[in-house]
Amino acid sequence: MMYQQIFVGVDGSPCSDLAGDAALSLTAGGRGRCTGCHVYAARMHRQRFEDMEPGLPGQYQEEERLDDLRATHDDLISGGMALISDAYLAPLAEKAAAQGIPFEPVIAEGRGYVEVLRLIRERRPDLAVLGATGHGQTPEVPLGGLAERVLLYAGTGDLLLVRRPWSLKNRPVVVGVDGSDASYAALECAASIAAAHDTPLEAVAVYDPFFHSAVFPVIAGALPEEAQRRFNFPAQEQLHDEIIDRGLEHLYRRNLERGAALAQALGARVHTAVVAGRVCPQVHHYAAARGAGLLVLGRYGLHREEESLIGSNTLNLARMSTTNVLVVAPRETPVTVPDLPRDAIPWTPEAEQVLSRVPPFARKMARMAVEEHVRARGLSRVTEDAVRDVARRSGRGGGQDAGP
Repeated sequence: MMYQQIFVGVDGSPCSDLAGDAALSLTAGGRGRCTGCHVYAARMHRQRFEDMEPGLPGQYQEEERLDDLRATHDDLISGGMALISDAYLAPLAEKAAAQGIPFEPVIAEGRGYVEVLRLIRERRPDLAVLGATGHGQTPEVPLGGLAERVLLYAGTGDLLLVRRPWSLKNRPVVVGVDGSDASYAALECAASIAAAHDTPLEAVAVYDPFFHSAVFPVIAGALPEEAQRRFNFPAQEQLHDEIIDRGLEHLYRRNLERGAALAQALGARVHTAVVAGRVCPQVHHYAAARGAGLLVLGRYGLHREEESLIGSNTLNLARMSTTNVLVVAPRETPVTVPDLPRDAIPWTPEAEQVLSRVPPFARKMARMAVEEHVRARGLSRVTEDAVRDVARRSGRGGGQDAGP
């Protein structure tokens, strides 16, 4: 998949220049179109001038003199900023013409992020491209205000935030996959870009087995002794260690394998990795260690709520990443991900009965952990004894009538 309609914002800053190059590179081989936009804020400057008028020296306080100053200021600001806009857009237009890419320059007046959002909503491009920072770049603010506002509120299209020169030669595309529809949309997009640029694709899934280890002691300390006994913290921790965490790792690995099959079908050379830890820092470090030329993320993850503007991991990675970040919006029609062939392991009715006693939220992961246990021992079916064996390892099994 290459983009057909690309919108790029320019302001003459270093990241803006890099964004223009990236936009042209991603336009579909001359078959796509590119719109370049610059927004200037003449009215804001006019308002600020009026705010400063009371502080002008006395000789400028006469109304006639003030009117002359206002007219001169308005003429310089409006005309001068329009000339600056033309100057910002001209080099990009020349590059587009040299590559045979249809290019439309657009100049708008108003607040930068407001006008960019308006134009994106009106034009509905396949991809918007922005420099991650503008002229006000400082080390303490790695993502500029305009870029962050557009990232938050332009939720229906893909957005590329550019920090580095656009080059994927010998630099992989890294994509985060968590099994959600949004992550598979990101994977499909990343695979297409990697295949088009003949560069490797690195698909990484991160699960967190450490969270409960930190939380359980806090909960235990907050509960009275009787409640601690009823909650049975040692057994709960064993349940997570032996069933839930192992099942979670298996689930993420399985989803990643399905994603790899999708990427290979799109012509990408894909490598997969399952990593334990907190999602945001692990993906960040993984991309940095691989020297990624592009980090691709779904706009949302598995735990999306309707009120959410963007997933917290995606937002934080967009802020902290040191490479270019492509945020992929959800698709109206979810990406079709191939199912992997796998020999089914039959369960006896007795084994199913024991599994039914596992809490519903953990049942799917428990099933995978038991099946992994059975496969590792070369068994052909899941029996009651096999389930109880896993349960005993997790501290949940007891006597003959005890279940997980």
